[in-house]
Amino acid sequence: MAIERRYKVIDLHPDPDEPTWTTQVEDVLNQQAREGWELVSAFQREHEAQQVGSAVAHLPGLISTVLVFHRPA
Repeated sequence: MAIERRYKVIDLHPDPDEPTWTTQVEDVLNQQAREGWELVSAFQREHEAQQVGSAVAHLPGLISTVLVFHRPA
């Protein structure tokens, strides 16, 4: 029995300061819409890194945009 996915999460890593950032996001949104997915949420998250034997450090340059989509039944 196949299970149909109803939610999809895409984590985009491009640099928002790049001139093509808006185009990249728009392309992802358009592609998902063509496949029947609806955007339900979007947020940015800051990544953390940890070296062996040291504390967790926030890396402000490593921020990604997370897009959450839903496919209606």
